[in-house]
Amino acid sequence: MALVTEIRLWHQKYTAAREDAALLAHLVDQSLTQCRRVLEILEVRLAELGYPVTSLILEPETDQELRIARVEAVTQREVPIVLKQLWRTLGGISFIDVDDYSHCEFWGRLGIEGAHGFCDGVYVDACSQEWLDYTLEDFEACQSDNTDSEFLYSFAPDGYHKDDISGGDPYGLRGEGWLAEVVFFSWSGKRVPESAPAFPLDLLGYLWTSILECGGFPGLLGHPKFEPIREKLVAGLPLF
Repeated sequence: MALVTEIRLWHQKYTAAREDAALLAHLVDQSLTQCRRVLEILEVRLAELGYPVTSLILEPETDQELRIARVEAVTQREVPIVLKQLWRTLGGISFIDVDDYSHCEFWGRLGIEGAHGFCDGVYVDACSQEWLDYTLEDFEACQSDNTDSEFLYSFAPDGYHKDDISGGDPYGLRGEGWLAEVVFFSWSGKRVPESAPAFPLDLLGYLWTSILECGGFPGLLGHPKFEPIREKLVAGLPLF
């Protein structure tokens, strides 16, 4: 895998460019393009293990620009630009089976369970009709909530819901920029990843550590039976 020190330096490089929007845009575009290559490598490696999710990439939705315009018009809030760029470059990411949860059975057969009962496989929603409908409903609920709930764009179910367990709020993004803050997320494995930066954590930072160090399953990190699998998954992966 990319060395932990390399991943940490990558985090620092993006943080240092915080005030340079043009540089950040360039760096993010390069990262997401390279991320596709990394996901394609991991698809092959997971297939060799018999993992039931055959495609980690959710291809871009044909009507996503119309959906982006619609949700921004209704909410009067911009979708974080880093999420829009991910949609346009990749579409979405899914290390889990959100329909039949067959990934749960796979890990169960191997005797591998997350520290909190879930694998927390990396997932980033595509800009689908389902995402749009959920987001508009969530915005309406926030508007009618007497407690002045903060509306945030979500990008993934929380770790529990990913494994069909009743849980909490979806992972969301606060802010509109390239380094929008990931909220309602915490590292859930038996140990914290060595490359994990201090919070607040941005979306690409979440993806780097979750994929390059955790093999796509941060909730399983530290499980003794997962470690040899993780090492095979991340071996030689390039930085993105």
